[in-house]
Amino acid sequence: MQFPCLTLEQLKPLEEEFVSFLIVNGVEGETWKMLNETAPQKAEELVNLFSQVVWEKILIETHYVKRSNENERVVVFLGVEEGEVIIGQMQENKWVFHTGKKQWKEPRELEVLNFLSQGFVRASEGEFNALKELIKS
Repeated sequence: MQFPCLTLEQLKPLEEEFVSFLIVNGVEGETWKMLNETAPQKAEELVNLFSQVVWEKILIETHYVKRSNENERVVVFLGVEEGEVIIGQMQENKWVFHTGKKQWKEPRELEVLNFLSQGFVRASEGEFNALKELIKS
């Protein structure tokens, strides 16, 4: 599965991990500088390979996502074979909640990536369960 290459902005906070990745792959400081100058495609391939490792880890470790604005709150549990969604919508000055389940049509990691690319951010189990409890009461 091919994931998007991380942007420079996304790579900056991962600088230490990227340096460790390069060292493990036999590319140290001066070698990296020379590679960037003489073989930029090879350097780009290493960045892409690192991106794949990062995305794979993020997507495997993400079990909950959320998205919210003034009128809507959505929290999703990302299970192995299906997802469970809780949607809260502001209607006539009160919150109305809906729940549902969705079978994955794509591999789970692609489903998670789809949510993240739609503006969802990682959430916690506690956030999901708190909303679930709110609906019950």
